[in-house]
Amino acid sequence: MAVLEASIGFTFREPALLATALTHSSFANEHPDDPLPPNERLEFLGDAVLGMIVAEALYTRFPEIQEGRLTEWRAQLVCGPTLARVAADRLDLGAWLRLGRGEEATGGREREGNLERALEAVVGAVYLDRDLDATRDFVDRMLRDDFEALEGGGDQLNPKGALQQLTQGVFGRPDYSLLAAEGPEHDRRFRVQVRVDGVVVGEGEGTSKQQAEKEAAREALATLRRGEQAGAVEGSDAGASTESSTAEHGKGA
Repeated sequence: MAVLEASIGFTFREPALLATALTHSSFANEHPDDPLPPNERLEFLGDAVLGMIVAEALYTRFPEIQEGRLTEWRAQLVCGPTLARVAADRLDLGAWLRLGRGEEATGGREREGNLERALEAVVGAVYLDRDLDATRDFVDRMLRDDFEALEGGGDQLNPKGALQQLTQGVFGRPDYSLLAAEGPEHDRRFRVQVRVDGVVVGEGEGTSKQQAEKEAAREALATLRRGEQAGAVEGSDAGASTESSTAEHGKGA
């Protein structure tokens, strides 16, 4: 665990807390004599602590931003795709997950949900091992690049998360599908399509499926927001026409 602690930049006084945070329920089910429980309770705690720390950080860092935008940014920072990316790319948690054989065989180390929940559990473990200040420092290091990306707007931070936040309340989750994977193994290009409510709203290309999905999400955000602006203009024009008609009617009377 010392290697992982060095990777995440935190040394536990109680290493069992970190091991518990990495224990998937499938491992606990297959090893009933193992002394450590699955990470679900730590995930529950970490989810709440992470949400509070991120909300506080946004409130402090961006005093000029209104509540609605802060809410959107918080959702992007703590959503599944963002946390899974941080867990995999920055902390390498997938390599340390304690998984059952079936979960391991079906790609559990790369599964977004497993990575997201493990990271939330690690946050909960840090909180229990030390205190809120130490956890705040850990989260700040973990999400530093993402906080800085917000200076230029939230869409660049996590376009997939931004698209999900924009659509899921009305239309449900965006649906990504692979259209093509072309080229030699060392120079592969992927093309992905994203649908919202069954309608194609974006396509993207990249050197990985994940990158192509990001590009598709960016295009979808631009498409949907152009539609929102057009709708606002049409609504404004319709209102102006109604007012004009009412005024003319008044003159005629």
